[in-house]
Amino acid sequence: MGCANSLQYKKHPSKNISPNKDPIKSRIIFTLKCPTDLPPLEIRTVQQTWPSLAKDLQGNGLQIFLRIFEISPEIKFLFHVENVRHSQLARNDTIKAHGKRFINAIGFAVESLEDIEQEDNELCKFLFNLGKQHQNFQAFKPEYFEIFYEALMCQWERCMGDRFTTEVANAWSHLFVFLMEKLKEGYSSHEVSFEAHLKNKNDNS
Repeated sequence: MGCANSLQYKKHPSKNISPNKDPIKSRIIFTLKCPTDLPPLEIRTVQQTWPSLAKDLQGNGLQIFLRIFEISPEIKFLFHVENVRHSQLARNDTIKAHGKRFINAIGFAVESLEDIEQEDNELCKFLFNLGKQHQNFQAFKPEYFEIFYEALMCQWERCMGDRFTTEVANAWSHLFVFLMEKLKEGYSSHEVSFEAHLKNKNDNS
């Protein structure tokens, strides 16, 4: 499933990867445990490579969503384009606009990395609230966040080409995992609140 060279979202680091497998998978060992922060070197790597990706915000955003629809066509139902042919999606104003907003959110994350270690920082609050907004989409599933990760890594590799080195891929991978985990926290917050409500109710009974 997904891009031939994309990384897979796993809970444990990859080990003993055969050199005969996909180029990106075969040369990258990375930790997909959600980082509480990012090392300064990875922050600099992300910030230094972002300008080349930001040259075409709408184009990159659109390609990410086209990739998402290829990986999981059912997601098209969320955008009411389930009957739109794939060749026509690239001209769909709704998808283009949503793609640009999505990339702008990535840009905000990149700009906020210096404050990522601060407690209750703006980036984490933004991601939490954004994830919580996805509760309004009845057909949305939390595993879709992982598909977004795969599509992002695929597009970044496609856009950067040879510059998408092991170090660059690791840095962006760690950032994307961090973003997706924070989005998930927001998305599942109603479940946490409900569980807390039940616990309080049982404790008081």
